[in-house]
Amino acid sequence: MKVPQPFSHYFEMARELYQTGPSHDFSHIERVFTMALRIGEEEGADLEILGLAALFHDLARDEEAESQGKICHATASAARAQIILTDLGLAADKIASICECIATHRFRDEKYPSTIEGKCLFDADKLDSLGAVGVARAYLWLGERGGTVYVDREEWEKTDFNSNLPGEDSIQREWHIKLRFVKDKLYTETARRIAEQRNETMKNFLEILEREVNGLE
Repeated sequence: MKVPQPFSHYFEMARELYQTGPSHDFSHIERVFTMALRIGEEEGADLEILGLAALFHDLARDEEAESQGKICHATASAARAQIILTDLGLAADKIASICECIATHRFRDEKYPSTIEGKCLFDADKLDSLGAVGVARAYLWLGERGGTVYVDREEWEKTDFNSNLPGEDSIQREWHIKLRFVKDKLYTETARRIAEQRNETMKNFLEILEREVNGLE
């Protein structure tokens, strides 16, 4: 991808900082960065703040995984980003804005973005869980944890919907309890428009998959 010139140094720096599994690897960062800038441009956001927040928003995914979810990667990523950006000499007010975006980008948290930049980052990150990319990432995540292609409704309905245990997850369950609602939880008009098509793509895939698994197609 062609990185806008003001971000080229930060982009290469960020690339070296991500050592996560394939579902949250640097390609995820690239997509969120690109989408965030697209949304931000249409929504009138400060693109410098938004772009840097996108590049560093998942720095602590490894900490969250190692702690089995006890550490919130959004909060920890904001803390890491603050150290990095301070060392790079960015202005304190700009760092604070970037870190606020990062700290409020997580879907399951009770911290909500209050700035347009934070809302654009939240939306760009969530869009990457929908559509064809969302399907691919879901299976990467399941593959990392020994998941399978298809789980019958009667099986995933038995699971605790408040649980995030990998052994209980499937793309069918995730669609039912979370992904089908993502489009309604986005903040910006730009992202909601994009989400409509991505939502339909994922819904159609799951319907086709079910028919194929059951020998109907």
